[in-house]
Amino acid sequence: MTLTVYLFVVGWPLVMATALLIPQARPILWRMMPLAPLPALLLGLLVSQPQFVTGEWFVLGLTMGLDDVSRLFLIFTSVLWIAASSAARHWMREDPRATEFAVMFLLAMSGNVGLILSKDAMAFYGAFALMSFASYGLVVHTRDMAARKAALLYIGFVVVGELILFSGLVLAATQAGSILLADMRAAELSGLAVALLLVGFGIKLGVMPLHFWLPPAHGAAPVPASAVLSGAMIKAGLFGIMSAVPLGVVAYGDHGTVVMAAGMVTVFAALLLGVQQTSAKPVLGFSSVSQMGIIAIGLGAALMTPGAWVAIMPVLVFLAAHHGLAKGALFLGVGAWAAQTGRVGQIVLTLAFAVPALVLAGLPITSGGLGKEAMKAALTLGSEVWLPWLTLALTLSGVATTLLMARAIALIWLNPPKAPASKPEALALPFLGLAGLALALPVVWPLLDATMAAPVLDATTGALWPLALGVAIALTVAITAYAQSVGLAEFIDMLTAPARNLSERLSNVWAAKRRAARRLGAAVPRMIEGYTLQWRLSQTAIAGLIAAVLVIEAASSLRDVRLVTPALRLGLTEQDTGLQIPEVETEIEEREPDAILDEPVE
Repeated sequence: MTLTVYLFVVGWPLVMATALLIPQARPILWRMMPLAPLPALLLGLLVSQPQFVTGEWFVLGLTMGLDDVSRLFLIFTSVLWIAASSAARHWMREDPRATEFAVMFLLAMSGNVGLILSKDAMAFYGAFALMSFASYGLVVHTRDMAARKAALLYIGFVVVGELILFSGLVLAATQAGSILLADMRAAELSGLAVALLLVGFGIKLGVMPLHFWLPPAHGAAPVPASAVLSGAMIKAGLFGIMSAVPLGVVAYGDHGTVVMAAGMVTVFAALLLGVQQTSAKPVLGFSSVSQMGIIAIGLGAALMTPGAWVAIMPVLVFLAAHHGLAKGALFLGVGAWAAQTGRVGQIVLTLAFAVPALVLAGLPITSGGLGKEAMKAALTLGSEVWLPWLTLALTLSGVATTLLMARAIALIWLNPPKAPASKPEALALPFLGLAGLALALPVVWPLLDATMAAPVLDATTGALWPLALGVAIALTVAITAYAQSVGLAEFIDMLTAPARNLSERLSNVWAAKRRAARRLGAAVPRMIEGYTLQWRLSQTAIAGLIAAVLVIEAASSLRDVRLVTPALRLGLTEQDTGLQIPEVETEIEEREPDAILDEPVE
């Protein structure tokens, strides 16, 4: 493909943003919004082999293209932008600042796609800056106090980060003797250049202590913007490190130690901060910070042990896609839930919301569980000293993510988010689509690149107990908080109420049975007396009963009688006694009673 194709992919959102300035074109452009990232998606799907194109006519030359890593980044990033654009069409329908949002949204999209396709430092930096500064308009969109504070904090980090990143890129290009990212990645850069690049990209990645901008910005931005801020744009930090830092070439032990330590702290410190939030979107923002801690662990291990990069790199790309799809779905799910007007719809959306939440927490067989297990396997090629701690951190990260997801779901109900008037199903469809892709990622990933997917497919399914432990802790905390809110005595009374109700019901049933038995006991004698009087029995019945007994006794006395000798009765034999016992048998002739009486007595 020629350079024109790549420029069209990057420039198409810019053309649409410019056309939005024409009032008559806005209705049709809003309908076309989901088509803006479509050329990028088609390019990623159609280009199967690495390719690079250049344009000498640019100031310092322009190099664009795709390799295995950038192609996968382009595919899942485009999918996220398509889903967010579909939601934005309806989310901004009645917003008076809809045009301003759309312009900034398209500019950020162009920058995000452009940095993935750029293969030289100048084009990469220009696209990175365009994405970062355009996102300021998304964060400050509502113009309320919270949005202004979040935007001010965000733009401060952006300016500092861009200055540091520019310095790192210039220093790296000077040391590599080339502005091509591939040459910088293959050179032995100095520790200072690598440190500048790590800090500049780390601000966008959101790893502690460079994370302060991220949760407020995600909470203040409209839902479609939050989905791409967390799902796509923060991955630009990871992509930049993978594109410009010589991972797998030179060992940077000190840098790796700092990055790994920051990653381990980030995973669990984000949990402590996230559970204190009072609305769902900032909680999801802190969840993104925690997930970027997992990314930092892998980067730190690769910086420390270059030989491990071959195994770590495909796992990091998979984790980036996994987090992008799941977190984008969660942010869109908050908006879809808020748009529901009925209780049934809210319950259904909550159940659907739990799907990407469980995927993100590391449910076995899903992309979360497979990605963490693949990372554990890749880390075995790294430092043996750090390996037990890194493995433990990755395992317990499932507990942290589960608690944050439980907090987000609880806050959706306790502090319902607001949504503009729109069709609920129009916002639910992009959310459900991303949630389905997040769940199906282990199946789809090998179809995109079988070689990159091999480490993930070879990994074990993962353990269930971290997720179960997180659910148990969340339930315990929820029950304890509720008991404190209503009072211990009332809570105990509520717990024992079912047992008391059951006991009371059983007592009532037993009392009813006893009353019925007493009534029956009193009624039976009266019934017998009534039947007796009715049949005129009493003394006559008694006499008849006595006569019947006598007749039965007399009849039994006239049965056959056989006399048996003692020896026979005892069952003795000749062998037992030593005597010859003659057979003796006495028979009594049966006669009729009248014949016996008629015989004469001698």
